[in-house]
Amino acid sequence: MHEKRTRLVPQPLRATLAWLLLGCLALLLVACSRSDPELELRAAITRMAQAIERHAPGDLLEHVADDFTRESATFGKRDVQRLLAGVLLRNERITVSAVVTSVVLTGDRARTKVRVIATGGSGLLPERGQTWEFDAGWRREKGTWRVFNAEWQEGI
Repeated sequence: MHEKRTRLVPQPLRATLAWLLLGCLALLLVACSRSDPELELRAAITRMAQAIERHAPGDLLEHVADDFTRESATFGKRDVQRLLAGVLLRNERITVSAVVTSVVLTGDRARTKVRVIATGGSGLLPERGQTWEFDAGWRREKGTWRVFNAEWQEGI
């Protein structure tokens, strides 16, 4: 007994659907592989906060440009390194919460505003805490976002 099967989709239409499906998959792959500069910046800020918590200053400094400056004073990357070393020495445990409140992109440059709350101490409970508001200029260098300029205020 041979039964003749009827095809639900005719051959030419099936070929067209197959090409359409392949085209959609290709577009999806291209869309997923594109970078999103704002997400990259937010991820860099998160990694910087995590680097402080892990007492890994080198990981934070990877995101600071060699020619970094603070607008209100002669303050460079080496000063950031010293300041960070002092904070890490005074605090065995550090918790950092960084909330990005604004991102403005202009090509390979960006401006971010970030609110930071940090607590630290040597025991289980924090002994001290501080808040800051950062306004930072970023640029993309060899595929990595780096801070080249920042201004901050304490205790806001």
